[in-house]
Amino acid sequence: MYVDYAYYSQEYGGDIPEKEYPAAERKAEAYIRKLTYVRGDIFAVENTVVKDAVCAVSDVYFIWEKNESEKTVKSENNDGYSVTYVTEQTDGQTTEELLQKKAYAAASMYLLPTGWLFRKVGCVHVDECDDYDL
Repeated sequence: MYVDYAYYSQEYGGDIPEKEYPAAERKAEAYIRKLTYVRGDIFAVENTVVKDAVCAVSDVYFIWEKNESEKTVKSENNDGYSVTYVTEQTDGQTTEELLQKKAYAAASMYLLPTGWLFRKVGCVHVDECDDYDL
């Protein structure tokens, strides 16, 4: 584990129960590793900003799993028994896409200024188009 529970609860101020923290933290690490693999191993050196990003994404995963079992009823009709649940999804958006969007928002708040999410690609035709600032 890159971020231990002591850091999460005391320094970051998170409130995931200690027993449930390792699972959320493991998912957060995997997600951040997926986002940053192009730039190298983000977890090779200890960094407070990276730890905070792991904590933030851990919160997202924990809250997501907790809320999946506690759907809120938006409306109910007993005529033909129809129940509508409150959802943050837009039409056509899968629950996985929504989770990834939330996780990215949490991670990018910490990692975007560090350059870990930078994916700039240069032009392969530099000699032809003279555009060095792509």
